[in-house]
Amino acid sequence: MQNTMKSSRKLLCAALVIAATGLSATSNAGQLIITTKHGESQLADRLIADFPTLTVKRQMLDARRWVINVPDGDAKLNNLITRLQELPFVDYVENDIRVYASLVPNDAYYSQQWALFEDAAGINAQAAQDITTGSGAVIAVVDTGYIDHPDLDANRLPGYDMISTANTARDGDGRDDDARDEGDYSTYWMCGYASDSSWHGSHVAGIAAAINDNATGISGVAPGAKFVPVRALGACGGYLSDIADAVIWASGAAVSGTTANNNPADVINLSLGGAGTCSTYMQDAVNEAVNAGAVVVVAAGNENVNASGSTPANCNNVITVAAVGRDGTRASYSNYGDIVDIAAPGGSGNYGILSTIDSGTRTSTGATYAEYQGTSMATPHVAGVVALMRSANPNATVTEITDALQATARAFPGTCSGCGAGIVDAEAAVNYVSGGTTPVETWETVSYRTSGVTVLADARSTPRRNIDGVTNVNITTNNDGQNIELVVIIDHPNHSELSVVAQTPDNTQMALTRMGQNGTTAVYRMTSATASAGIWTLTVIDSVAGNRGAMIRATLQQEELQ
Repeated sequence: MQNTMKSSRKLLCAALVIAATGLSATSNAGQLIITTKHGESQLADRLIADFPTLTVKRQMLDARRWVINVPDGDAKLNNLITRLQELPFVDYVENDIRVYASLVPNDAYYSQQWALFEDAAGINAQAAQDITTGSGAVIAVVDTGYIDHPDLDANRLPGYDMISTANTARDGDGRDDDARDEGDYSTYWMCGYASDSSWHGSHVAGIAAAINDNATGISGVAPGAKFVPVRALGACGGYLSDIADAVIWASGAAVSGTTANNNPADVINLSLGGAGTCSTYMQDAVNEAVNAGAVVVVAAGNENVNASGSTPANCNNVITVAAVGRDGTRASYSNYGDIVDIAAPGGSGNYGILSTIDSGTRTSTGATYAEYQGTSMATPHVAGVVALMRSANPNATVTEITDALQATARAFPGTCSGCGAGIVDAEAAVNYVSGGTTPVETWETVSYRTSGVTVLADARSTPRRNIDGVTNVNITTNNDGQNIELVVIIDHPNHSELSVVAQTPDNTQMALTRMGQNGTTAVYRMTSATASAGIWTLTVIDSVAGNRGAMIRATLQQEELQ
C-alpha cells in the first residue's frame, strides 16, 4: 500500500507490495595443479608445444607444483588430465577445486531472499556471514515496535515505547517500557486514510537481524546481532519529537522520564520519513547518537523526488539509503539526490523483500511473513551490514564505517542516478574494517581466439628485389589485462623464412618466439605483464618466395579484473 500524505509533523512508513522471486547461477573455467618430478623451472616451455591453449598461471610454494588454467569450453577435461599425466616429467595432475562460502542457512524461505545473494542487486551477505554473523553488535529499530515471532524472539533485547500521545500509541498511556506493536491500522476519520496494520517495525527488524539456520522462515543480514525495538510510530504515523528522543535513548544517552537503555546501539535504523527540513532538535539528537558511537541509517523516502526535501534523511551525520530493484537499478518510488550515500535492495515491480510480520489486519493474531517494498526495506540491509562491521571490528568509528561502506560499494549494474556510491557490499565492507585495507581484487582468465584458418601471403621475387609477404590478423580484447600470453600456431614448410610480431593496443611491438615444432607445424609465443583493452595486430612476415603456409589459430589469454 502507498500512502500519499505528507506532513512536516507526522512520519509515515514505507510502501508495501506482494512479490515473487527466483535464483541465478554462474559458471567458470577450471584450473589444474600439475606436480612435476623435479621442480621444472621451464614448465611453460615444455608444455606449450603439445598444449598451446593452456596457461601456466603461477608456481606454488612447493616448487614442484604449478597452477595451470584450462580455458572455457575445454569439455574433455578428463582426457586432458590423462594426456598430461603421460608426460615424462609430470608426477601427477589434480583438479584445482573451487570452493565457496560455507554458511548456507537452512531457513525455509532463504532461497526467496534474492537481496542477500543475487549478482545484480544482492548485498553479498553469505560471504560476509562466513566472517561474522554480527555477534556482539546491537541494532536499534526505531519504528512501530515488536511482535512475538519465532524468527525474532531470541534476538530481541528490551526496548521502549517512546510514543507520547495515547491515541497514537493505542496502549492507553504515553511512554513506557513496553515496546510491543499495538497495530498501526488507521481509519479515514482518524488519519484521513484507511489501512491495515503493517507490523512495519518487525518487518524491518527481520531484514536486519532475523535468526538464521533455524529451519524456519528467513535469515537476517546480521543473524547473530541483537536488536532493540524502540516504538515511535503508531496510528497515523508519529511525531518527529518522539523520533528524536527515540534516537537519543537508543544510543544509550539519558532521556528524561524514561528508564536507561542498557544496550546502547551500534547502529540505529530509521525506516521512516516526512517532508520538511532537518529540524535543530532532530539534528541535535543525531549528533548526540553519533557522539555516543552509534551509526544512524535513514531511508531516503518513497516519493520519487529529491531526498533533500525528506527528513530525517536530509540531516547531517546520517547514512541516507536509496532503494534498488532486483535488477540493480533505482526503484521507481525511491527518492534520490546528492544527499543519498548508498543504495540497497528495496524491491520493485513484482519482486519485494520477504521478512517477518504478524498475520493480523488490526491486532496481533500470530506470526507470518510477507514481501514489502520501499526504502524502508533498503535501510535495514545497510544497518545489518553495519552490525556485521561492528562485530568484526568493535573499535571502528562512525566515520570509518561510513567511509568503508562507500569505498566498498559495488557499481550499479544499471541506471541509478542520485543513488550514492553504489550498492552496499557486505563482504567487502567487513573485510575493509577488519584489515583496514581496500578490498581484494578478483581476476579471472579470459581467452580470445581467431576464427578459422588464415592463408599466409608468400614473398614475391622480382628481377630487382624480393618483396616480403605480409599477413595481418587482429584480435580484439574487451578489457584491460595482466599476465598476458599470446600463442600462434602456424603450418609452413620452412619456418626459418617467417617472423611473427604483435602490436599491442598500446602500440608496443613485440616479437613472438618459436617455442617448438612438430613436422611443419610450429608454436610461436610471447608474454606481456599488462596491456590495455583494444585491438592486437598479429603480423606474419614471409621473407622468401616459393613456400606458402597458414595460420591455424591464434589464442590470447589474459587475466581481467572482475
